[in-house]
Amino acid sequence: MAKTGTIVIDPGHGGQVEVGDSSANNAISASGVLEKNITLRMAFLVREQLLSIAAAEGHQLIILLTRESDVNLGLAARAKVAKTNKANLFLSIHCNASIGHNARGTETLISPVTDGNTNHLADKAFAQLIQNAVFNTIKSHDVNARDRGVKDQSLGVLKDKHLGTTTRACLVELEFIDVKAVDILLNIGPNSPQVRTNIANAIARTLVESLE
Repeated sequence: MAKTGTIVIDPGHGGQVEVGDSSANNAISASGVLEKNITLRMAFLVREQLLSIAAAEGHQLIILLTRESDVNLGLAARAKVAKTNKANLFLSIHCNASIGHNARGTETLISPVTDGNTNHLADKAFAQLIQNAVFNTIKSHDVNARDRGVKDQSLGVLKDKHLGTTTRACLVELEFIDVKAVDILLNIGPNSPQVRTNIANAIARTLVESLE
């Protein structure tokens, strides 16, 4: 059945300086690839996959990115793209890093009830679908992938006061990019373009399926 909806994709970080509690960059891969570049590249791929699916299946989608270049926006400004456009879904894309450079896994974050999240259950259901899509795709390429699950976390970009109360929203941490094996998998390995495309397709499929 053809679906209609507005989807906002938020590539985390960007630019050179912190803006509105959004840092320019956090994680750096083992080979030096910046998180802000990985998130933007993935956002472009997800949009490309969404457009392809919509064209093939007749969906009427409005797809918005909070940024399309190396610029930074504040967390509230990113969320307000969804509120202004009455978005059905908001997905923020990030990458992780750890102190010991040895952590692994995909996790997806949602705003807790204590932050005033009035649609917590809907967010959780949406987040679980995104979590499954990303983790299962990475797992199909790497047996050492780890499912870190869906977690509540207070994040400005996910607050209902910025997003609005009708947008289902979550933030996915794709993997710990400071780990060499992950860097090879996602960034510099010979199969990394295909892995990225597969992840983007899984996310796009889930976004379409999540539209009511």
